[in-house]
Amino acid sequence: MTILLVGNTRRREFREVRAAMDAGVRVVEATDLEAASSLLAEGEHAFDLIVLAAAYPGQFSAEGVERLRRLSPLSRIVALSGSWCEGELRSGHPVPGAVRVYWHQWGPRIGRELARWLAGLRSSWGLPATATEEERVLTMAEEPCPRRSGLIAVCSGEPDVQDWICDACRRAGYVTVRLRPGDPPLTEQPSAAIFDGSDEPCRQIGDLRRFAAKVRPAPVIALLGFPRQEDRDALLAAGASALLSKPLFVQDLFWQLDACLGFSQGD
Repeated sequence: MTILLVGNTRRREFREVRAAMDAGVRVVEATDLEAASSLLAEGEHAFDLIVLAAAYPGQFSAEGVERLRRLSPLSRIVALSGSWCEGELRSGHPVPGAVRVYWHQWGPRIGRELARWLAGLRSSWGLPATATEEERVLTMAEEPCPRRSGLIAVCSGEPDVQDWICDACRRAGYVTVRLRPGDPPLTEQPSAAIFDGSDEPCRQIGDLRRFAAKVRPAPVIALLGFPRQEDRDALLAAGASALLSKPLFVQDLFWQLDACLGFSQGD
């Protein structure tokens, strides 16, 4: 697979974009749409994916993106949105006909989609450009649920959310236990843990640090609504091994658990 990556990937929010791509994937970078168009016009590369890393709304003009489509009609376009693009669906002009992924969703999404694409399996990113977001979600729902084992400690201040997380983990074969930061340590060492934070990470740091200490050395996956880069850095410093944004797809949660526990998608 060959990917054309367009934009400034040296920005903090995009610093792990390349690292998240499989070693078997060839990546060619272009700083802007003009450079990307020149690469496509040369015709030396056939790109499966064109990833537009947008640091701010309107960075990539509709005319420029349409030029890319004409030059490479078989390429799928993924709009990778930075922190300043969170409200673009309400107040801006998102790239039409593109798969939309926020910077904090990139790791699980690119990991899952590339694994399926490279294996010749049906991929939501491989759907036609005219596919709707609902059609992509339904395609994701068709993915088989991996069967795993192990104990997952779950912490959430919202009972409904805690129930959902526990049900999802049990569906994948895990055993779950509810554990709050103030509870005594578990008698059995968990394989991994999930910490559901609020939308105000500064109020969660102490709880996360205490929770991580109780389950250590188990990896902790933190959940947070619409995180900023500084939120992610603070949670990782407090003991989280990874961060997922809410709302989230259960497939992303399973992928992150696999990554933390050392499973591959083919296991």
